[in-house]
Amino acid sequence: MASTRRLPSALATAVVVLLSLAACTADEPSPIVGGSPATAQATAPATEPATEPEPIRLPDLSPGDLRAEGLNVPWALATLPDGSLLVTERETGEIKRVADGETTTVGTLGAEVAAAGEGGLLGLAISPDFDTDPRLFVFYTGPADNRISSLTYSEEGLGQPEEVLTGLPKAHIHNGGRIKFGPDGYLYVGTGDAAQADAAQDPDSLAGKILRITSDGEPAPGNPIDGSPVYSLGHRNVQGLAWDSADRLWASEFGPEVDDELNLIEPGGNYGWPAVTGSPGVADFIDAQVVWPSTATSSPSGMAIVDDIAYIGGLRGERLWQVPLLAGAVNAPVSHFDGEYGRLRDVIQGTDGELLIATNEGTESRVITVDAS
Repeated sequence: MASTRRLPSALATAVVVLLSLAACTADEPSPIVGGSPATAQATAPATEPATEPEPIRLPDLSPGDLRAEGLNVPWALATLPDGSLLVTERETGEIKRVADGETTTVGTLGAEVAAAGEGGLLGLAISPDFDTDPRLFVFYTGPADNRISSLTYSEEGLGQPEEVLTGLPKAHIHNGGRIKFGPDGYLYVGTGDAAQADAAQDPDSLAGKILRITSDGEPAPGNPIDGSPVYSLGHRNVQGLAWDSADRLWASEFGPEVDDELNLIEPGGNYGWPAVTGSPGVADFIDAQVVWPSTATSSPSGMAIVDDIAYIGGLRGERLWQVPLLAGAVNAPVSHFDGEYGRLRDVIQGTDGELLIATNEGTESRVITVDAS
C-alpha cells in the first residue's frame, strides 16, 4: 500500500477544524483537531440527538514545585498507595522512591537491562491489588528483546524479576514502553515498530501495537482476536496511555518528521502506520484526534487525564499540552511552560491531585509538581 504522509498544507484542507493557538508562533504550525467519522460515531448511540457538549473549563496551571532532582534519565512515574513516588531510570536500570523529600534506590534490574539508544528500563505500573498483591510491573529492554516482568515490592527492597511477557521486538529506536493498568484491571502495553515499520500492520507481530494482557501475561478475555494480546495496531511508537471519565482509552504517539498524534483507541482499530499518518480520512484506518504537524512542538510522551483534560508531556516540544476531551472528541489544545523545564518525559496525577512531571535532561533530570486545580 502506498504511503500517505500529510504535510501541514494538506492537513489544513483535510480536517474538520483548524484552530490557531497563541502558544504557536508563525514558524510553529498549530495542532490540528480532527478524527475520523467512524471514531466520532462510536462515542454516542445513533438514537441520541446530536447536542453540543458543554465546554470544559481549563484550569490555570501554577508553575511547578520541585519534588525530586538529580535523577538520571527518568522514564516513568507511578505512585504507591502510601503516597510515595516511584521513578524508573532508563539508563541505570534503577527504580527510585521519592518520599518525605528524600530520594532512595529501592532496587535495580542490573544486567537484566540493556540500555542503548531509546531502550532501557522504561514503563512502570503498580498492581491494581497492591495491598494484597504488592507487585511492580516494569517494561524494559533486555539483551535479546523488550519484555515485561513483575517484582515483589517491600520496604526492604525488590524481589527478583519474574517474566510476564517476553519476545517484544527491540531496536535502537521505537521500543514503545508505556504500560498502564486499565479500569478493567488488565495491563495495557504500548509498543513501537522497532524500526520495522511494516510490522505495525502485521497482526502476528507484537511491534507497533497496543496490547491488552492479564497480570500473568496471558491475552486478556474479550480481546479483538481470540488468544492474541493485540488490542489495536498500526502504531509507530506509542508513548502515553490514559483513560477518560467514560473509560475510553487514549494514546499519544510519535510521528515521523511530521504528524505526532493523540488517538482515541478502539478495540481492533487500525491507526494506519506506515501507510498513513495524521488524519487523512483514508478508509480502513482510524484518524488521529489531534495532529501536531510539526514534531518540534510536541513529540508527545507520557500522558495523564484529569477531569477529561489530557495533559501530555512534550519531549522535543519542551512543553506541557493541555487537551480538553469532549464526549470522546477534542477541543483546542493549549501549551504551557514552553521551554521552561526542558524535555518532559512523563506526566501522572499525584495522590493529592497535583500533576507530577518528569523532565528528561540527563543526570540533571527532575520531578516537578504542577497545580491543575
